[in-house]
Amino acid sequence: MKLKTIKTVINHPLNKKRKIGALLNLFLRAIVIRLHKNPIIYPFIKDTFLVVEKGMSSAELQIYCSLYDYDEMLLMIHFLREGDNFVDVGANIGVYSVLASGVAKANSYSFEPLPSTFNKLKRNINYNYLSDKVTLFNNGVGDKKESLFFTNNLDAINHVVSKEGVNTLNVNVNTLDFFLNGKKAHFLKVDVEGYEEFVLRGAIKTIEDPALSIILIETNGLTSQYNSSDQGIHSILTLAGFNTYSYDPQKRILIKTGSLNTTNTIYCRNIEFINKRIKNGQTINILGKNY
Repeated sequence: MKLKTIKTVINHPLNKKRKIGALLNLFLRAIVIRLHKNPIIYPFIKDTFLVVEKGMSSAELQIYCSLYDYDEMLLMIHFLREGDNFVDVGANIGVYSVLASGVAKANSYSFEPLPSTFNKLKRNINYNYLSDKVTLFNNGVGDKKESLFFTNNLDAINHVVSKEGVNTLNVNVNTLDFFLNGKKAHFLKVDVEGYEEFVLRGAIKTIEDPALSIILIETNGLTSQYNSSDQGIHSILTLAGFNTYSYDPQKRILIKTGSLNTTNTIYCRNIEFINKRIKNGQTINILGKNY
């Protein structure tokens, strides 16, 4: 097991005061996952479950940390309501979609381009009996209709590449505006390993719709491989009236930052509306504590 994983787990906000327990949980579950030939079903948050198998490193972190993207996931749960639309571009195996639809009871529109990962996404949605709330798309999302090559052997970090190779797959791509076809998004998550600006360019109608209040987007510098930039993302969203925030889930407070995060960045507008929602949002219990 990598030292980086151990440090990530024991320094996670939900584990800082229970480091020994977190370490025991990490090692025991890591052993079970690696020895077990079949997928394992783990309890997740509030009567939801995740189906995890060997090699799914991103999903394993959710199990070790309870909520890996702690601030962002709790913001989503506190904000969303039944009847809202959550759009998950780069859904992977569906962790965010399970939370949005299984915990917050919102509708989800979930996009995963690779068939092998899409099947795992579908499995998680079906196991949680969420097929009536989650619409699944086995497609890529970009700035125009085309086909692109994606890597298919990198678990949660598969991404667009410029040409065909040994471990690549040709995928049909279209814009988010095309796929949503006039449906409103209330919370948008985009995690596509550096291709985020292209997704936004193809989502102008979605972004301009005032119903959209929160965008969670990956801003870790991977955009440079596509002659794009995190600043390009920032320009598109600030022109649409969004500003950057951090979230304190225990106090339920959004704090304006004016800068990008190095992992995920939270963009908000309609801030008074959001604040009212999160203060009145549901409370969930994680590891014996209410949030």
